[in-house]
Amino acid sequence: MISLEELMRRCLELAASATDSGNYALGALVAVDGRIAAESASSLIGDDNDPSAHPEMVVIRETARMKGTRYLPGALLVTTLEPCPMCTSVAIWAKMAGIAFGATQQDAKSWSAEHPSDVYTWRQIAIPARAVVLAGEPALELHEGVLRDECRSLFSLTSHR
Repeated sequence: MISLEELMRRCLELAASATDSGNYALGALVAVDGRIAAESASSLIGDDNDPSAHPEMVVIRETARMKGTRYLPGALLVTTLEPCPMCTSVAIWAKMAGIAFGATQQDAKSWSAEHPSDVYTWRQIAIPARAVVLAGEPALELHEGVLRDECRSLFSLTSHR
């Protein structure tokens, strides 16, 4: 069984690899029974121009296809950045057990304000994952700030582009 920190470290590796193709430094995975079921680095830039193809969406979709069901009880979504309302909602619709994230929406907004870029905007919808989780059913476990400093350091990987 892989620990939460080990799962996040894998997301950090995925996020760092995303920058090789000019993408946002984001990584996500779904773990089921402590094992990685699906993983994704960001491919939003230069892929198929799908605005919903956040790494979190990609891994939830892939896990559901693999399992042959839209419900993923016991599954944990792990991601380097606090998931947006869309991704958080999909975790709820999939009846996942929980979400773990590193950097917060506010971290992304602060980075973006300090390091403006036409390519890497780090735009956010100002609805925290916690608010979506509290409004949804079933209730998911939320693990906030897992390896937050390491996840925040990912923002700088795109600052030179």
